[in-house]
Amino acid sequence: MRTRVRNTALALVTAILATFVSAGAAGATTLTFTTVPVLGTLSALTLNGAKQTTTTSTTLNHFAVTSSGTNTGWNMTVASVTGGANSSVFKEYCPNTTCGADTGPGYVSGGYTLPSGSLTLNTTGASILGSGATKPAFRTIDTTTPTKIVSATTSSSLTTWVSSGNSALSLTTPANLHKLQTNEVYRVNLMWTLNSGP
Repeated sequence: MRTRVRNTALALVTAILATFVSAGAAGATTLTFTTVPVLGTLSALTLNGAKQTTTTSTTLNHFAVTSSGTNTGWNMTVASVTGGANSSVFKEYCPNTTCGADTGPGYVSGGYTLPSGSLTLNTTGASILGSGATKPAFRTIDTTTPTKIVSATTSSSLTTWVSSGNSALSLTTPANLHKLQTNEVYRVNLMWTLNSGP
C-alpha cells in the first residue's frame, strides 16, 4: 500500500488528494498506480453573494494504472474521507501556526464548511488508452461516497492503462459562502482507490 498527498486550490479552496492502492483478494488482479491522479488548480472565485459554479482550466492529470496477474477486471474509485485530521467536506483550514484568531495548522474547530457534493469531476472529454477489446469507461462524480471513475471488464487486457483527453473539475459554492481569515482556505480530503473487479 502506498500513500501520496497532492494539493489543488481554488482561490479560497484547497483539495487534498490521498492515494491508496488496495491489496486485493487472492487470485485477483494486481493493481498499481504508475502515475497517481492529481487534481488541477481551479480558477479564482470572487464572492458576489450568489451561488456560483467555477470550472478549472487545469484538468485531472493523465494518470496511469498497471494491471497484472489474474484478470478479474478492475476499477478506480474516489471518495472524500473523514476521521483523524481529515474532512469529508470542504472545511475552513488554517495552514499556518495562526490565521487571525484561529490556530493551526489544521482544520478550524467549528469552522465554516461547504455542502457535501460541491466538487464534480466531469470525464466526458476523457478516455483511457491500453490494449484490449473493451476500454475502461470514465464516469463523473458529485458525491462523498465511493464513485467509480474508471471501470475495466475481464475482456480488457492486463497492461498499463494511461488516461488521455480532458477531465474538468468544477466547484459549486453557495450564496452564503463565508470569506475566511487571511491565509485560510477551504479544504477537503479525497481518497483514490484501485479495486479488483469491474
